[in-house]
Amino acid sequence: MAMTINTNVASINAQRNLSLSGSSLSTSMQRLSSGLRVNSAKDDAAGLAISERMKAQSGGLTVAARNANDGISLAQTAEGALGKVGDMLQRVRELAVQSSNATNSKTDREALQAEVTQLVSEIDRVAKTTTFNGTKILDGSFSGGVFQVGANAGDNITVGGIANAKAADLANVKYYQTAGDVADIAAAVGATPGPAADGYDTAYDSGDLTVNGVDLGAIVAAGSGKERAGQIVAAINAKTADTGVTAFLEDDKIQLRSDNADEAITLTGFTAAATGLDDTANTVANTAFEAGNAAGTLAAKGINSISVSTQSDAWLALKKVDSAIDSVNSARADLGALQTRFEKSVENIDIQNENIKAASGRITDADFAVETANLSKAQILQQAGTAMVAQANQLPQSVLSLLK
Repeated sequence: MAMTINTNVASINAQRNLSLSGSSLSTSMQRLSSGLRVNSAKDDAAGLAISERMKAQSGGLTVAARNANDGISLAQTAEGALGKVGDMLQRVRELAVQSSNATNSKTDREALQAEVTQLVSEIDRVAKTTTFNGTKILDGSFSGGVFQVGANAGDNITVGGIANAKAADLANVKYYQTAGDVADIAAAVGATPGPAADGYDTAYDSGDLTVNGVDLGAIVAAGSGKERAGQIVAAINAKTADTGVTAFLEDDKIQLRSDNADEAITLTGFTAAATGLDDTANTVANTAFEAGNAAGTLAAKGINSISVSTQSDAWLALKKVDSAIDSVNSARADLGALQTRFEKSVENIDIQNENIKAASGRITDADFAVETANLSKAQILQQAGTAMVAQANQLPQSVLSLLK
């Protein structure tokens, strides 16, 4: 090896190795201080790109979990309000049952009606004012709600709608009805009422009178036309379970109601001889009854006009309230199922987020055991490299010995 002083190859080599160990030392210190293996793209370009995508997904999932929890809160708000609506409907039903009893006077029913009116008004108020974050949720306007419960477009839960709990829309029932005077059961079809016939004092055998094809049984002689009307009402109501028809005697009128909205109330045998009614109208009137033309199928929507002022009104009130309670219960069940779905979504989101963060961490997080070992190695190399540079710088001085 030639001895030169202008180019100190040994020093250059020692300096290069010192620079490399210095770079390694700097990298180890950066990783140990930040806790990250990838601090910039130069550390791992592909790893950085992958980890950034995972970071975006993880951030989206975190927000999606909050969204789902907001959905739970909305459902809980709606379900809680519907619970109170259900409580009020139960009370209205109790009042309707109470009003259905014959022992109540007109004044009693007016008092019952006053409470029903107040309860229905409160149900309507709750439906129109229940809101979540400024959005009304029980007035029928909340529909097509899309809840973003994932990190990507299209990851959603869509709620078609929440029940409309307004009093005008809460119930929907159909029923069949007709009505007639005690003096003339056919008054509802336009027959002119007349004096009661003398037939009310005649007893009748089983099979003489039928409602919807069901035999009303034997009827004993009555002492007056009004008593005969009472007998007819009692006989019809004794077979309500079989016919679906309920009769009421109100203000000298027989009110008939049927649960079956698809079939008319069919009466047979209701002639002058059998009922003591006006025999100038019976033939036409009862033909009309039997043909199903006495009145017709009626639709009753909402509870806003609900009444318990009479027994027949209370009958309809019970049907309406039962329909409303069914609607509320169904809506609460749907909201409960929705809450469960949101909860499961949150659980799934949390699992996804956990696994994505773990995967990202394996790419970007520093391994402290490895990095501390690298740090120690780099520090030793730095010390040794510095010493070697110093030694290499002294080598050219050996040339002086040749000049002595």
